[in-house]
Amino acid sequence: MEWSDKKILVIGGDQRLLYLADLLKKSFLLVQSYALNGADRLEGIEKADSLESAMEKADIVIAPVPFTKDGVHLLTKDNTIVLLKDFSKNLRENSIVFGGNIPSNVLESAKMKNVECFDFMKMEDVALENAITTAEGAIAEAIALSTQNVNQEHCLVLGYGRCAQAIAERLKGLNAKVTIGARKEEARKDAMAQGYQGVSLGELQALISREQFVFNTIPAMVLDAELIEKMDADSIIIDIASAPGGTDFDACERTGIKAKLSLGIPGRYSPKTSANILLRGIKASLELKI
Repeated sequence: MEWSDKKILVIGGDQRLLYLADLLKKSFLLVQSYALNGADRLEGIEKADSLESAMEKADIVIAPVPFTKDGVHLLTKDNTIVLLKDFSKNLRENSIVFGGNIPSNVLESAKMKNVECFDFMKMEDVALENAITTAEGAIAEAIALSTQNVNQEHCLVLGYGRCAQAIAERLKGLNAKVTIGARKEEARKDAMAQGYQGVSLGELQALISREQFVFNTIPAMVLDAELIEKMDADSIIIDIASAPGGTDFDACERTGIKAKLSLGIPGRYSPKTSANILLRGIKASLELKI
């Protein structure tokens, strides 16, 4: 099947999708945008006036990563508000949707209209490369907030999924003393096999005071007030878990500890690289349909 003559819509999102829209011009004959901040600066891309007009003829829709932050609205960066229910209502029959962490209610609506959905975060290659860009940005943010080097400092990484592993690997390369805090014994063993100290979450009380940098990837309250009160005043917390994160930010404010819920890092630190990652995921998925 030939996809280059299909109409592709890029809707919402951050700088990643802006770069992606520009890249798509080389592969698709007609590229349209809606609620995409900065799209006015791009040449050769149609700008839709409404959600309805944008989606009524779209064969392929590229939605944000993540799709939504609040479960109600599509993630957009300008003043345009797009409700998920309106997005679902305007899905064209037999079209294709790409997005990151696509909500279940959108998937259900898509199924009813025979719309095929591809989730970027369920694509192994995309998720792996996304973890790398996230790790680089998270460490950059930690360094920017701190008055100390990472070199030879104690760094705690909570969780041991893709992003946590990527963060730990890069911290190790910066000669940091890395500890992994994880619930599962298997994850702790894997971490120790890579040369890190592995501890359970219950052991954090005994060591949290030494940790200069803490990176949380667990989407649950892990860094509670009791732990934060034991931390050194100069410690830095970078929380990349899904909102609202796993940190008691009120406790951080009371104690003066610098903490940041840092979401959408690839879109802020390496949008061009991230756009190329998404483009490869799109092309690979469409090839499977040929």
